[in-house]
Amino acid sequence: MALDFRNSSRAEAPYAWSGIRRASRSGFSLIEMLVTLILLSISLAAVMTVFANYLERTTAQRAAQVFAMDLRFARATAVRGREAVVVNFDEGALSYIVRLSSGDTLLNREFEAGQDIRLDVLDLQMSGDSLVFDTRGVVDLSGAGSSLGVARFTAGEMEYDVSFNSMGASRVAIP
Repeated sequence: MALDFRNSSRAEAPYAWSGIRRASRSGFSLIEMLVTLILLSISLAAVMTVFANYLERTTAQRAAQVFAMDLRFARATAVRGREAVVVNFDEGALSYIVRLSSGDTLLNREFEAGQDIRLDVLDLQMSGDSLVFDTRGVVDLSGAGSSLGVARFTAGEMEYDVSFNSMGASRVAIP
């Protein structure tokens, strides 16, 4: 008895001689779906942990960089406008305001919930809560206890310090 494979499909060809038909199978079994979901959830949890740490790190770093830029802006404005510029910190409200000595507000930075940059702690590590750039662009750091002032920006467990001198030159670093 000769086998005729011309009229049978490829899936049935190996079984044609025994008379066994292969059962058709559509979809995935329950075990396959559960294994896939478990692996997917483990991967997602790992990615979320890494992403959360990334956001904390970049948030604190970005806030510190913005503050360093604002110090340069305050100094340049004091020198160019020949008017003292005051940077007032409100550590409780996680904000600072840059004003002219005449009272005009130049900028207001807030780091609370609902803002672009959200911090947990903003700390000017000096006595007093303000920096004043005189008309020559020099800030009095006598309350700092050293030749450098330091402002600390914290988001989650990440901290960045901005160290600045009396001329407003600054450096952002991890403490």
